[in-house]
Amino acid sequence: MKKILFSSAVLIYCLLIAVSSHAQTIDVPSNVQRAFDEHFKNASVARWVPIQDSYVATFNQGQGYRDAYFTIEGEFKGVGRYITIDLLPVTAQEKIKANYSNFDLSQLYQFDGVDNGISFYAVMNNAKNELILKMDGTGDVSFSKRNKIKDGAKMSEPLASNSKH
Repeated sequence: MKKILFSSAVLIYCLLIAVSSHAQTIDVPSNVQRAFDEHFKNASVARWVPIQDSYVATFNQGQGYRDAYFTIEGEFKGVGRYITIDLLPVTAQEKIKANYSNFDLSQLYQFDGVDNGISFYAVMNNAKNELILKMDGTGDVSFSKRNKIKDGAKMSEPLASNSKH
């Protein structure tokens, strides 16, 4: 159950609206900050965001921005980053092209979790719908959600840096 809840937190994080540069400072528990410092030495934290019962640090460690996920107790859960489709495994690329040709890929997020390994979250849309997929490296979908797009509705921007690294 914790895996499902944490996976949901990752999905929620990927879909949150962008935070302005005037965001409030987040008080991160010392055990969470300590766990981050142990896992990511010499990393520059751009921001902390509390999500459900966890904290997400968006940081740069010389490889572009990534997101590190920690429980409120300071347990490291995984790291994620926005990617381009060319970094998706070929079999997953082919399945997306074959099964979702009437959608455009707008965001692709790779999450490398401690418990479940690597998974990918794709946000796809067309004129009427937004589709959110959770896939494994072969392109098999384990979760999907379809949202109807209202006339003139703007798609939400991601919270983390979406500079496709």
